[in-house]
Amino acid sequence: MSHTLSCYNSSFRNVFSKLDYCGISVLITVSFVPWVFYGFYCDFKIKVVYLTAVCLLGATSVVMSWWSKFSKPQWRPFRAGVFMTFGLSGLVPAIHFGVREGYRNVPAMEALGWLFLMGFLYVIGALFYTLRVPERFFPGKFDIWLSSHQIFHVFVLAGTLVHYQCISEMAMQRMVIGQCDINQDDGQDINISHYYENLLT
Repeated sequence: MSHTLSCYNSSFRNVFSKLDYCGISVLITVSFVPWVFYGFYCDFKIKVVYLTAVCLLGATSVVMSWWSKFSKPQWRPFRAGVFMTFGLSGLVPAIHFGVREGYRNVPAMEALGWLFLMGFLYVIGALFYTLRVPERFFPGKFDIWLSSHQIFHVFVLAGTLVHYQCISEMAMQRMVIGQCDINQDDGQDINISHYYENLLT
């Protein structure tokens, strides 16, 4: 919508570019939810801490997206930095997940590999966007096709598909494992998990 309506007038361009940045913030926020849910399935308290943190970061990014200066061209590196920092904050729960599960847990390491690949694709896309490669080296040659913004979107799409693969594998693994160990944690997780499962059935 932002790219389609940006040529209509400056008011439309400003509103829809802000909505575009809000969409990026929402995408990053909701991409955390399923893998934190499955990764810390039996650790309710840890799950709540990470999901609360990511929702607060997401809300902050959305609020910043409506700040008028945020959409100005000179703030392009700052925008990319905000979204990259927000996305890279996922390293904290990812490393926690990897350390907790251990390198011998093959399904967990596969999931972690998918997560790191997703993050890598997002970062590469953001670098193309920030550095304006290739058009900075060949002015006017990439005005219609293969501009940095288009390359950025291709990397984001690839990262989203990798994320989908990761979540699918984590969900299947959770189905194979079944319920949480009754002795794990303090037992409250089991009761809460059953409570939510009963609500959904």
